[in-house]
Amino acid sequence: MAKDQDSQGRSRLTLDLSKRMTAVLNQYAERHGVSKADALRNALELLAAAENAADEGLKVGAWGVSDGNRIEQVFIGFRP
Repeated sequence: MAKDQDSQGRSRLTLDLSKRMTAVLNQYAERHGVSKADALRNALELLAAAENAADEGLKVGAWGVSDGNRIEQVFIGFRP
């Protein structure tokens, strides 16, 4: 087991966030009834899935229908 992992194989980290990102994290966690740690885990899972899709040549985004019209938004620039 790596030195920075606990008995369940999880790693602990320290993260410095801007005031804006702290507010975003707090609002998300409160809105969804999850811990801040779980909110960050969910975000990383979503980012990994988006990156995998992009690697396969897919566009990553969101879509919906409003007033009978399809609305699409492609997410770009999420890669370093």
